[in-house]
Amino acid sequence: MTAPTSKEKATLRNTAQKLKPAIHIGKKGVTPALLAEFSKALKLDQLVKVAFKASRDEIPSFVGELESKTDSYCVGGVGKRRSFYKVKE
Repeated sequence: MTAPTSKEKATLRNTAQKLKPAIHIGKKGVTPALLAEFSKALKLDQLVKVAFKASRDEIPSFVGELESKTDSYCVGGVGKRRSFYKVKE
């Protein structure tokens, strides 16, 4: 799967602004159960907003872990929220 272009990311970020977080990641981080729910949400909607309860310093590692384990892309975010996109298979 190829990464979305900057223009595609901009469109996805615009769409994601209207979304409410579908997944909330707590201080425990990325668990197998959370990964299963995140994968389900990506299959259903392709674009999923995630809210993080962890400190801002920990968020980049969680984002990287979610991207690598689900073959999705972080298309942007503000504060403690990030939006992920995955092309439907």
